[in-house]
Amino acid sequence: MNKSDMHMFSHTLLRVILGLMFVIAGYKKFTSPDGVVGMVSGLLFPLSTFPTFFAWVLILSELVFGILILVGWKTKYTAWPLAFIMLVAEVTIVAPKGFWTSNSFFHLMAIVGLAILAFGGPGKWALNKN
Repeated sequence: MNKSDMHMFSHTLLRVILGLMFVIAGYKKFTSPDGVVGMVSGLLFPLSTFPTFFAWVLILSELVFGILILVGWKTKYTAWPLAFIMLVAEVTIVAPKGFWTSNSFFHLMAIVGLAILAFGGPGKWALNKN
């Protein structure tokens, strides 16, 4: 396997792992939306105005965009909404409790991974190459 193949395989692996991460997280939220509504309503943010609406936007975004990342469809575009979700979670929920925590680094690593996919492409075995 040459260097280019390894590079493309690494993007595929990153895409599949991130896609699964969001699909699983979205599914867990889907099966118990009350916790997400409570979380959103507790934010000091414009989202707390309509907590049920924004909770479902979050849940469906994680599921739909997670599936799209997983299968590699329009990765250049579908990675950014998920990166935004992770950034909002980092700024509003995780960082106020302490920036130097494993949860904080988890969110930051996900944002970086999604940016890598958006800029570098989905790798091999994707439905779409951009």
